[in-house]
Amino acid sequence: MFYFTNEQATIPTNPGVDVQRITSKFMDLHTALLPRVRNHNLDLHPRWQKTSIVSQKSAASLDQSDSVVLTYFRSQEQAEMVERLMGKETIGVSKEVDTYCHPVIEMRLTPEHFVIELVLSPKAWWDQQNFIGKLDLPQHRATFRTLLRSLDRDYRLGFWGGTHLSDMHLTVNHLLYGRVLDEWMNTFSDRQDWLRIGKWYSHEDQQLDDKVIQNEMFNAIQALYPIYNFILWTSNNNFHDFYQKRTKISTRVHA
Repeated sequence: MFYFTNEQATIPTNPGVDVQRITSKFMDLHTALLPRVRNHNLDLHPRWQKTSIVSQKSAASLDQSDSVVLTYFRSQEQAEMVERLMGKETIGVSKEVDTYCHPVIEMRLTPEHFVIELVLSPKAWWDQQNFIGKLDLPQHRATFRTLLRSLDRDYRLGFWGGTHLSDMHLTVNHLLYGRVLDEWMNTFSDRQDWLRIGKWYSHEDQQLDDKVIQNEMFNAIQALYPIYNFILWTSNNNFHDFYQKRTKISTRVHA
């Protein structure tokens, strides 16, 4: 049986559905996943306010979301440091972090799909710039290609925003054909584009059966984590100098 009932999957377009019951199902999933995340040394963290571990805020959309979402991202300490580097000074007082400003791995229930995605929104421009600078180095672009090649062929990738699957998405097979990846990534713009890589399930997908969904989600987290880690800015994964160099060259060329 699908982990969420057909009625629950219509949330929040169906005002009669009890959001709290869906939130409880997500919390049960989180409770099962988190020990495995810790045991495998994956540096991923839920929202630290317990009341917002599950929310209706998706990094895939800056507008009101029609989803229920379980989000994993960097630690509170790391998030606060990055937001200070981005010029946000209120974080230390409010203890509120905007997950839009960070790469996330999120599980999302929408009226059409259940999704697990790595999402990098335009608001996460600090990490976007780090990613762009890193890909300027041929050896790291080759590594990124290798990471994509390790994914199942049913993963979907794209630059679109929103909680629904776009017709403009690419599959891993499409992206790794010839120079498609290089041409595609050369169009990626920080502060403008989303970057998203994930797996989309129909509500009736057998992988979402309540007996196997925990393993399916953990396997997907493990598959996405190396790419998440590749993108994530840290003091030991800092390519902002390369981004700045790229920007200066581009400015001179177009002057």
